[in-house]
Amino acid sequence: MPEITSYRTINPKINMEIKEHAVSYENSEDQQSPLVSELWAIRGKCDELTVNKMAENANLPLKWLGKFPGINGDKGINKLKAERNVLLLRNRTSPFIEQFQHPIGRCAKFYKLTAYNSCNFWCEYCYLYLTFRNMPVSTHFVNYEKLFRELIKFDNQNIPERLRILNLGELCDPLALESVTGFAKELITFVAKETKETKLLFLTKSDDIGSLLNLDHGGKSIISFSINTDKIYQQLEHRTASPESRLIAARELQNAGYEVRLRIDPVILYSTWSKDYTALIEKIFAYVRPSRITIGEYRPSKGLASHISSRFPNSSLLKINAALIKEGAKLKYPEKYRLAMFHTIINAIRTRDKRVKIALCKEESKIWKTLNIPMNGLYCNCLR
Repeated sequence: MPEITSYRTINPKINMEIKEHAVSYENSEDQQSPLVSELWAIRGKCDELTVNKMAENANLPLKWLGKFPGINGDKGINKLKAERNVLLLRNRTSPFIEQFQHPIGRCAKFYKLTAYNSCNFWCEYCYLYLTFRNMPVSTHFVNYEKLFRELIKFDNQNIPERLRILNLGELCDPLALESVTGFAKELITFVAKETKETKLLFLTKSDDIGSLLNLDHGGKSIISFSINTDKIYQQLEHRTASPESRLIAARELQNAGYEVRLRIDPVILYSTWSKDYTALIEKIFAYVRPSRITIGEYRPSKGLASHISSRFPNSSLLKINAALIKEGAKLKYPEKYRLAMFHTIINAIRTRDKRVKIALCKEESKIWKTLNIPMNGLYCNCLR
């Protein structure tokens, strides 16, 4: 059994300091501005009445395009603005509901519901920069009737109970633009009334949950907040709600009868990581009692670095990436460092609450076993 390494022995080349950027996104005008300044739509690719109504309700200008927008040649903040300061509205022609299969088999085959492509937050580590490299503009699919038909069909399928949950957070943040689209409110209401076995899972860094609090959700929607230390938030998670704001939103939703889960992901090594992640656990339980907590390390795809550098040329992640090891298509911390991080966080959780379910995201079984986390039942974030 691999020995769990103390954080004090971690190689300084791995334990990179998260440094301030030459450009301070946290204090910039962009950090304080609305996530979306304009809606775009492609003529002939969506219902004009639906799009016009959404633009009117959001009180945002609407620009009609003749074709899909392509890749822009900008760099830095200008590139982010071109991709993530707008929201493209169009119909989805491929299925809304599909089964996810991890390329190397380290994940349960959960079902995802794709209502958005990409995200309007500016997190530096976001894998969606690579996923949507050929179509980077944030997109929302507005042909809800097709989605609702697929939902009813999914609800009637004979599938295991633990898979009867639809993850809305695999390719987007499904609550980031709730005040613009109102989509979550409509979807939660529909599922509560029209389905028997299906649950929804919203994974978010947003605190835009006001429209959800008074809904008749029927206990069929789970809200999972991705949360990290204050230092990671301040330096890498630009334009998101603060960790404290997310926890306040989580408490309000829990009081409104929603199941609340948390993801501490990505865990990143830096000089004060152990103290900061321990403090994060204390803060979590001061606000909310999550039903489960899933933990994941920083694990970028090998091709992500170029997309980070084109948007955040001074990012600390570029140096961290260089110190990671290759594992398939991913870069990861060496095993002993992963164990040290997970061990510290799990101990802090179990000190506060021994009953909360704990899981690891996309980790091999020997890591689970070393940390004494039972795999039977697989209480991961994406399962029921």
